[in-house]
This record gives sequence, structure tokens and C-alpha cells, in this order.
Amino acid sequence: MVYFKEFIARIRDYYIFTKQELSGILVAIIITGFIFSFRDWGAEEFNLIFGLKNLFLAILIATFSFWFKISCQKLYGLAEGQNAEFKTWWAGIAVMLVITFITRGYVPLILAGGVVSSFMVRQRIGEFRYGFNTYVMALTAMWAIHGALILAIFSAIGLHFFPQSYFFDLGLKMNLMLAFCSWLPFPQQDGLALFFGSRMLFFLGIGEILLASVLLLTGTTIGLILAIVVGTIIAAGYILIGSEK
Repeated sequence: MVYFKEFIARIRDYYIFTKQELSGILVAIIITGFIFSFRDWGAEEFNLIFGLKNLFLAILIATFSFWFKISCQKLYGLAEGQNAEFKTWWAGIAVMLVITFITRGYVPLILAGGVVSSFMVRQRIGEFRYGFNTYVMALTAMWAIHGALILAIFSAIGLHFFPQSYFFDLGLKMNLMLAFCSWLPFPQQDGLALFFGSRMLFFLGIGEILLASVLLLTGTTIGLILAIVVGTIIAAGYILIGSEK
């Protein structure tokens, strides 16, 4: 990790979304919102107004989820001297739609793509293992899981105070699925870089996802508290290990 002032300077100079990224993310957001609201167009019979409202909420959640997840990866990449850029997996988006129609919306996968890191020569000068570091790529991919789980915890907190909220309920389910699909070692998914960069992080990732899912989906206060405590411990450990040199 770099010094704080240097990190802020890198964010100011390099934290951007290219036009290609934005176009791909926009498609991913719309498709994700569609598949997660696929079964929410009326309880007994089709209701256009009800369905459009749920579609809008699903797209809103997907927008914030993708932005937060990718931003976490971009920021970590910049801290380590790598430029993280989102690459859309168009075949994965097609698979998402096919599976949604086949399962009638019961299996809403998110296979929209992942982040690819590129080596920033100037920003890696003086760093240990100056060259391209696959372990750093794995950590950048790991932040896809962390970002999604952070939002899942916040959604669970909102659902705790508003149990009937469609917004928080969908936010919880969508971000848990986003974390799981980010872990899958498929082409152009973050899990592939995680798998080849560090087997330890790969298995740690699925452990975090399963633990968070068990604690958060129970809908109990103790489960939510434990999820927050475990997340805080992981965050504190990361800050201590990855503090400034």
C-alpha cells in the first residue's frame, strides 16, 4: 500500500470509467435488474405498474452494486500500482438471460464480466516485486467479493429495521449472488484471476460468501451482529497488514 497522500493523488489522476466500460456496465445493470425482477410483475396476475416499479428498483440496486464493487477494485488496484478496468463478458450476459428464461427467474446468475488489471510502470517503481504481480491481481479480484458482501451487510441492516422492504430484500439477495458469481473461475469473471493468483484467497473467498450467506439469510439479529463483527475483524486485519510502509 502507498502513503495516503500518494493514494489520493492516484485517485484524482487515474480513477476513471472509460466509455467502453460505461457502455458494458450499463448493459450489465439493465440485464441484472431485469432478471432479478423477472418474477415480480404481479403476485396472482400480470401487473404492468407493479412490475415496472420493481424493475426500476432492481436496476437502481444493480447500479449501485456494480459501481461500488468495481470502484473497490479500481481503488485497490491503484493503491498497488495497477489499473483495474471492467471488461464485459457478452457471452455471460447471454447465458444469464437463457438461464433466467429456462428457470423462470429462479436462478438469477450475474455473469456480466470482471475486472482486468494492467501494469502501471511508473506507479510500481520502488515496490517489492516491481513487475506484474499475479497475487495483487488476486487481491484486486477478491475486492469484488468484499465489495458485494459489504453491500449485502448494509442491505441486511436495512432489512432488519424494515422487514417488509422489497428494496433491502432484493439488495441482500442480489449482492450475495454478485459475490458468489464473482468468485466463479469462469472466463472474464473475477474468480479466474483469483483462482490462478492465489489458491488460498480462492478458498477463503468461498468461505466468506458461505458464512455471510448463512448469517444474513437467517434473518436473525444474532446472525446480523455476527456478520458485522466478522466483517469488522476482517477489515481491521486488512488495515493492519496493508498499512503504509
